[in-house]
Formats: sequence, C-alpha cells, structure tokens
Amino acid sequence: MTVYAASSLTDAFGELKTTLEEEHPGTEVQLNFAGSSTLLTQLVQGAPADVFASADEAKMDDAVSDGLAEAPQTFARNRLTVIIPAGNPAGIAIYQDLANPGNTLVLARDEVPVAQYAKESLTKANAEYGSNFSERVLSNVVSREADVKAAANRVAVGDADATIVYTSDATLDLRERVETIDIPEELNVVATYPITVLEEARSPEVAQQWVDLVLSDEGQRVLESYGFERAS
Repeated sequence: MTVYAASSLTDAFGELKTTLEEEHPGTEVQLNFAGSSTLLTQLVQGAPADVFASADEAKMDDAVSDGLAEAPQTFARNRLTVIIPAGNPAGIAIYQDLANPGNTLVLARDEVPVAQYAKESLTKANAEYGSNFSERVLSNVVSREADVKAAANRVAVGDADATIVYTSDATLDLRERVETIDIPEELNVVATYPITVLEEARSPEVAQQWVDLVLSDEGQRVLESYGFERAS
C-alpha cells in the first residue's frame, strides 16, 4: 500500500507506518513524500498510489475534480513559523525583520502549499508593516526549494538567513541547528490537511485502515506530538 503525502508529514507518518505494520502483520506501507503540487502532478500522470494526504485543500480539490478521489476528510491543521540558523547571524529578531535589506531568504516553490500560505501571511502583514512589506520580503528570496523540508534544511546548514515553514517542521533534530521566530497570531495562517483513499487504489482495504488510523485518537496524538493541531 502506497501513501502519497506532503513532505511536512514525513516524521509523523513515519511513526504511523510502524504502528500500522505492527497492528497488521504482513502489511507493508510505502511512503512517498514531496510537495503537494508535485504529488498531485504524479497522480494525474498515473503514478500508482492508494492514499493522498495534501497540505492544502486546493490540491485535494484538484484531485477530486480530476476524478482521482472522492470525499476527502480533514485530519490535521498547521500554522507557520520562521526559522533561522542557530546563532542568528543575520540578527533577525521579529517577523518584520524579514524585510531588512541584505537578508537571504529561501522559500518553497510558488506552487507548494507552504509558499502560498507564506505569501498569504506576508500580504496580511502589509497592513501592519507597510504596504510593500511582502514585496520587500520576497525580494530577499534567493532560492526556491522543492518542498518545505528542503527549505528548512537550507537554513539548518546555514545556506540562508531564514525561511517560513510549518510549526511542525521545527522538529527536535532540527531545533539543534535552528531557532524559531513566532509569526504574530493575527498575521498567521492556518493550513488544513485533507486525506483520501484514491479511486484507483490497488489495496483499498489497507488504504482505508491507514486513513482510519490517521483519524483515530492514536493518529491524532502522534500528529500532535509533531506539532500539528487536531482536525476538530
């Protein structure tokens, strides 16, 4: 059984894979992580998969309209945060500082959900920090990465001064190499994660078991432990 999932779910779904395989001996779960837009493109092109878990509703809506899935369910929510390298060499102290000249920022590619959420948050901040705040921040972006994990790793190794990621991406191992800067609540954005069994699932029963696990109290507890918010 193959799960296509947004890269921000890597750690949480890795733990749930072990849980499902232990509960159902003989079952093997294959996990394919990438940006939701990349996953959708692969599915549209006929890539074999049983479950799709997206980091935004828009990509899932596209999957439904393309006849790939029906009746997705929301299983988690997420928020944004800024991460900077440990030691903060650029001296970025608050969200507003992302617009300071000379900062080198990285973001995920435009079509990746986290980049769209980031743009939404930056646009909100125009009312707070000046009408061209978002423009000034985006002018500091020196690289666009394949997904949110790749953007986070660029900052963790010191290749950039900051990036905007999901709260769940500030994982324990990453926290040894980065620091976080909160985005003010009124400027933040809530990301909604839907999941579904695909119409062409080769193992629909196991696929449903996976969806049920993700939505269960145990699945929700695991997701919460990695920084996600419960769906309800």
